[in-house]
Amino acid sequence: MDFISILREHLPRFKKVLELGSNKGDDLKLLDEYYEVIASEDEKIKTRYLKDAFIDIRVILVDKIELDLQKKFDCIFSNEKLDKYSLKEIEQSFENQKRLLNKNGIIFHIFDSSKIENQKVIDLVKKDYVLLKNEIIEGKFYIIGSSL
Repeated sequence: MDFISILREHLPRFKKVLELGSNKGDDLKLLDEYYEVIASEDEKIKTRYLKDAFIDIRVILVDKIELDLQKKFDCIFSNEKLDKYSLKEIEQSFENQKRLLNKNGIIFHIFDSSKIENQKVIDLVKKDYVLLKNEIIEGKFYIIGSSL
C-alpha cells in the first residue's frame, strides 16, 4: 500500500506528523521525506534504537492510548499499531489524539482487516472526526479522519 501518496492527498508537505509506534522506522523514512515527523514508541529500548538509527528525527516515549503529550500535530499516523487493542482502548486513543491535533488536523490509521472489524473502527472515528476516506487494500484498511 502506498500510504504516502494517499496521505499527500489530504496533508500538505512539511506538516507536523506524529507516528505512533515507529518500530524499525520503515514508514518513518517515507514520512520524513515529506513531513516534519516525530517518531514514537512505548518502550525505552525501542526509542533508543530509533534515536541511534535516525539521528535527525525526534523520538519520544509515549503510550499509544494515553498520549500524554503537550505538543500539537497536523496528523497522527499509525500502521497496524492500534489493532492489537480493544475497541474501548482504540476509542480512548482517538479521543486523546483529537486533543493533540491542530485545527483541521487529521488522523490516518492503517489496520489489519483480519484483526479488527472495519465498520466498528469507522463508527469510532465518526464519533469524534469527520471521516474523509476509508478503503480496504490487500487485507488492510485505512481510515482518514479530520478533527471537527
